[in-house]
Amino acid sequence: MSNDKTTTTTPRLIPSTRFTLALLVSFALFIQYAQRISISMSIVCMVDRNKYNTLSNLTSYPDETDDQTSTVPTKYGSQLLKDKKFAWSELQQQILLGSYWFGYIFTLVPSGWLAIKFGPKLVFAASLLFSSIAAVGISSIYFINNFNFYVALFFRVIIGFAHGPLFPTTYTFWSVWAVPAEKSTLTSIGFCSGSLGISVMMLTGGLLCRYVSSGWVYIFLLSALFGFIWLPLWLWLVADSPQTHRTISENERNYICENLGLVVNDKKKKTFSLSSLPWMKFIKSKPIIALLITECCNLFGLFFVYTNVGKILTEIHRVPPQYAGYILAGGFILMPISSLSAGVIADFLVKTNKMSLTNIRKLFNSLTSFIPAICMVILCFCDHTRQIFGIITVIILLIASALAYGSGYIVNFGDVIPAYSSILFGIITAIATFTALFANVIAGVVIKRPVLEDWRKIFILFSIVYFIGGLAYIVLGSAVPRKWATLKSQEEQKVNDTISEEETVLMRELELGKK
Repeated sequence: MSNDKTTTTTPRLIPSTRFTLALLVSFALFIQYAQRISISMSIVCMVDRNKYNTLSNLTSYPDETDDQTSTVPTKYGSQLLKDKKFAWSELQQQILLGSYWFGYIFTLVPSGWLAIKFGPKLVFAASLLFSSIAAVGISSIYFINNFNFYVALFFRVIIGFAHGPLFPTTYTFWSVWAVPAEKSTLTSIGFCSGSLGISVMMLTGGLLCRYVSSGWVYIFLLSALFGFIWLPLWLWLVADSPQTHRTISENERNYICENLGLVVNDKKKKTFSLSSLPWMKFIKSKPIIALLITECCNLFGLFFVYTNVGKILTEIHRVPPQYAGYILAGGFILMPISSLSAGVIADFLVKTNKMSLTNIRKLFNSLTSFIPAICMVILCFCDHTRQIFGIITVIILLIASALAYGSGYIVNFGDVIPAYSSILFGIITAIATFTALFANVIAGVVIKRPVLEDWRKIFILFSIVYFIGGLAYIVLGSAVPRKWATLKSQEEQKVNDTISEEETVLMRELELGKK
């Protein structure tokens, strides 16, 4: 508890230091998703379709056809860059699209420990600095005639490698900045911007590809520019903890420290060795098992949806390609609204004691699991004759998926194991991501033809997976902090270790005195 005896009042959230930090975290994750999706947007106009037929699984752009001899608008900027394309095979394109995840998974597991060791401020800054430089690196292949694919592949892996620590690091960050009554709101502000980054890059990427000569170069440069704008703001306005922040008010600092059991004047960085972690308690904890199952199931479904939602609209519902991209962009814009609303509602229920935090998490996690499961079943009966119904179902599925980032399993890591949330999130997400990579492999094996009959089989499978994830969380999930995983327990353990060490030294001195 705080050593400050001054009466602390509850400071308003807007404006405040913690709200400013939430906006900067949100901007950071916006950049992450913008840089992640940039290759999916760019590859449409990077590859020479006269030689290799490129299909974009995520979206289609207005007025584009497979007939490259059709009349197209005159592209702007040709006086700066000529319209350059690459003769990459379909296999090379798929490798390039998937290469992000090889780097991403590699840094997920150690990222939580890195955030605790070096502090979230440094980890965030280094991650987006390197990924922004790598985004510029991909755009540089415009000037490379030989080995351009391998250069692009290298920088794409670097981007994934740099992005791996971002999500786990947010848990370390909010463990010392977000009080329980505001945790859902602050974390949802941070997490909600990812889908917004996707929608912005979808819209701007489509326009750049369509109307600007070598528009793909500018897509990568734009995503890098976001990072370079964010970086000085982050370094100037952010600190690892309330105790070390330069401009936070004394009242706000005391408020955060008192609610989280932190010592106001303790500015030392909290760290611990990996060997000291309670691994057996992690393995035996039912809430952690629930988080593992539900994240594996939800990511398994999300990877399939994000990769194939464009094909569902165009192949099954026969939405014209020129409209499919705009429909998806609209769906992705609604996702952050859904996430933020869930966070605000959850905190309102906590403050007014309408529901326990565990029941709130189970409610929203059920919505984010069971609604997509129901949507998958509905899609089994939506062909082109029920086009509008199918489009609405897809949008509802996207909106429901975002609830996890407002008050579902994504937020729950910080509830159950606040002291180790970043480490466990990194490990569990690495497992879930590796599992989810097989979602598209299974879909590719099952779907032989672009007809509802083949898609129906995969819809049923993913509906079952979503249902299992939701059910597991209802049975095993909890939002009650484990006593051995709170920030306060860490401080007490350090005190006990210090006392034990002093007692041991004293006993040895007494024994030597007797001799």
